[in-house]
Amino acid sequence: MTTLIFVENVLGSGQVVKLSEDFGDHSVSRDLKPGESARLVVSPFKSITIQEIAIPEADEPALANDHPGISFFREPRVLSQRCG
Repeated sequence: MTTLIFVENVLGSGQVVKLSEDFGDHSVSRDLKPGESARLVVSPFKSITIQEIAIPEADEPALANDHPGISFFREPRVLSQRCG
């Protein structure tokens, strides 16, 4: 039996999410920046670890926001790849 898990790092979170997949003697890690997402498959022979890592302020993307209280976000990466 396997389980599919969808992990999304919300844009504007100020955190990087580090995903680690462990199976047997192997381990695979990747980072999700704000606005990115991943699908993970977990089985009885595989486990995952999720950690939040703070982004230094100099690396945070500047969001154009001319209206207080309204946030402007870019479209999800999957849509930009499909729709141009």
